[in-house]
Amino acid sequence: MQSQQAALYDLFYMSMKDYSAEAGKIADLIRRARPHCPTLLDVGCGTGEHARLLGEIHGFEVDGVDIDPAMVAIGDVKWPHGRFDVADMIDFHLGRCYDGVLNLFGAIAHAVTVPRLRDTLACMREHLAPGGVALVQPYLTPDELRVGTGEYTVESGDLRVTRIRRSEREGQHQRLYFHFTVEGPDGTQELDEVFDLGLFTVDETLAAFSAVGLAATYDPGSPRELGGHGFYVASAPA
Repeated sequence: MQSQQAALYDLFYMSMKDYSAEAGKIADLIRRARPHCPTLLDVGCGTGEHARLLGEIHGFEVDGVDIDPAMVAIGDVKWPHGRFDVADMIDFHLGRCYDGVLNLFGAIAHAVTVPRLRDTLACMREHLAPGGVALVQPYLTPDELRVGTGEYTVESGDLRVTRIRRSEREGQHQRLYFHFTVEGPDGTQELDEVFDLGLFTVDETLAAFSAVGLAATYDPGSPRELGGHGFYVASAPA
């Protein structure tokens, strides 16, 4: 989400997502893959809600990376025990390694193309300690995408925000349009944003993991489980 709308991110997604359940599932997957895993890096961390819960509730040491400085600033406040950096997940080099690296909530789709998907996974691989584990929560595959429009309204205090969502498809890319109407004590404001997202098949994603030296498996999960898109779990050589 662009900086102008970063303050709206939690307003919407805290009402739509069960972050606590997701954090529990993530902690379980990470510890099953690597029982001793104290340090995590959340790539595409957004406002740091997963980082906060994984730290406060599940005892991890969590840092984050996101391309949006406003998102990173919110993460700094939420989880002051972590280090949050402004960086593009396609090309970041922090100079430190972690026992686990995360990419959640379909953020991998922002890679858009298969070559950029490989670049993203290569950066994640670069920041994994020997034997470390990468956990990626995918977006939609080409077969799963349904184009169309939708509307969602959320209220908080004296603020009312309506979001209209419209999607289009071109091949294995999705263009996603959001229009926000923000009504509050200072009047009404209209905001827009557009995302280009990649629709990667399971085979393409597994091949991209392999290409950067990570051995990955895909667990599709149950249809209702945390968005229904499952997780990729990948291990670095020890």
